[in-house]
Amino acid sequence: MISEPELVGGPAFPEPGAVALTPPPPPPPVREESASRTRRPWLWALGGAVAASAVWAGGLVAYDRYAGEEGPDLRGYRIGADPCRAGTFHGLAAAIGPKTETSDPTRLDEPALYRANCTVVLQAKPVMYQIDVTYTLHRVTDPRPEFEALMRDPFYDGGGRIGGIGDTAFVKDGADAGDGMVINVIDGPADVRVSLSPAMEWDENGNPRAEPPKLDPAALRTYLVEDTKQMMTALRKK
Repeated sequence: MISEPELVGGPAFPEPGAVALTPPPPPPPVREESASRTRRPWLWALGGAVAASAVWAGGLVAYDRYAGEEGPDLRGYRIGADPCRAGTFHGLAAAIGPKTETSDPTRLDEPALYRANCTVVLQAKPVMYQIDVTYTLHRVTDPRPEFEALMRDPFYDGGGRIGGIGDTAFVKDGADAGDGMVINVIDGPADVRVSLSPAMEWDENGNPRAEPPKLDPAALRTYLVEDTKQMMTALRKK
């Protein structure tokens, strides 16, 4: 019979439970510098979260503040107004001829602006004249800086500055009344453009069928300014 082998010259296995287990030594203390390095990314993350929350909360405050506002002061100018029927154009009609036709306006009604375009036809011989009106009411932004820049643009050529109407106004006219003329006015949120021109007809060779009547350009300029002022006043009435 073969017996269990014995270790020769080596220590015998201890009996179970005869030797107490020694706990492992405690870890070395963390230096202050290492601790700060360990905490710093967590602090950055916390700081970023706080900053993001502040920005988000600030955005909500700003949204709540502006959401309750009614928008810029429109100075009484009416949304939905028809400029060609608001204007009488008595001066131009007296100088050229009576009104024979007034078109219905083409309207654009958006949250940012209201715009109406229309035409008034004046009877004259041998060539009729037409008054084209564009009335733009800016409901969000201030159009005055852009207006000034556009009037100074040499490619646009807004003409010469005049006083006594709106905040700023420019009039451009040709060498004579047959070339037509145009006035551009800005008054707070309202941008008004009124142009006067002969309704020319051309033959197959590109020649005018008739020449426009001989009119006093200085008088037409005066009537154009005064009629535009009257129209703008009417656009502000309820």
